[in-house]
Amino acid sequence: MLNVLVTAFGAFPGAPSNPTIALARALERRHGERFARLSIALHIRVLPVRFAQVEAALAMALDEVQPDVVLHLGLAGRRAALCVETRALNRLSVLRLDAGQAVAPSRAVTPGAAFQRAARWPAQRIRAAMDRSAATRLSIDAGDYVCNQTLFLTLSRTRGPTGFIHIPHPRRGGGRRRPGLDPMVEAVASALLVMAGAARLGRSAVA
Repeated sequence: MLNVLVTAFGAFPGAPSNPTIALARALERRHGERFARLSIALHIRVLPVRFAQVEAALAMALDEVQPDVVLHLGLAGRRAALCVETRALNRLSVLRLDAGQAVAPSRAVTPGAAFQRAARWPAQRIRAAMDRSAATRLSIDAGDYVCNQTLFLTLSRTRGPTGFIHIPHPRRGGGRRRPGLDPMVEAVASALLVMAGAARLGRSAVA
């Protein structure tokens, strides 16, 4: 059985209701049994949008689940498509407030660490798989907010496929320019199947 950790985020300034939670719960509801038949166990967690708390919450989730695959879901409300992040940067904005009205304590996620870490997944294959359900594009990095902090930290703590998808605000009724929740759920499910396949190939290579 592959353990797959999918995280969403709570509210933050400008997003009093974060649709990643609804997406993650819908994913579990609609695909949990199907994935279980494929020997994929879905584990859903919600992380706080707080610079000072997300590292501990992430560590707890990783310890509890011991995941083979990690997928983070974040909101990028101004975008019209889902975005497959290709790297995390060792940088944080000291201007943006988190959900606790605090700013990042440092401009670096991990002072002294490398400037960037590549997302550990077949990004082009995932984008193509997702794009069959909802408009998807590649993104050069995960930004400089708690989303980026989370991906950067996760990549230092995991070995299997690990990545981040930013979603837009879902459009009621859906559409190619700004997808609704249902097609985004299907797109994320497709991404997880590709990631699970990559994880199993990695296990076979080790064996």
